[in-house]
Amino acid sequence: QWRTKFRKQMNSIDNIAGTKVIDSLLNYETVKYFNNEKYEAERYDECLRIYQNAALKTQSSLSFLNFGQNLIFSSALTGMMYLAAGQIVDGGLTVGDLVMVNGLLFQLSIPLNFLGS
Repeated sequence: QWRTKFRKQMNSIDNIAGTKVIDSLLNYETVKYFNNEKYEAERYDECLRIYQNAALKTQSSLSFLNFGQNLIFSSALTGMMYLAAGQIVDGGLTVGDLVMVNGLLFQLSIPLNFLGS
């Protein structure tokens, strides 16, 4: 939920930028008559700069979230593989069981990538 504010800000800025470009295009004759093309372009460029910063914050927060999830998952996978390998050495598990544990953990991890996006 901490990422929601970044996404809302990015969407709001995108709406403002879209509104400005549509306003300029709808009033093309007025902009052209008063020779304000440069002003309108600068105004839109400023909105795009702000949008770019907001999009960067959104993507950075998503990357941080995915990094944390992958760190936790990789640590758990390493621990499980270590425990399963120890059981194979002791004769409690077979190599097929190790493959099953590995496959099961990867199947469980796939939905994690969709949680933060």
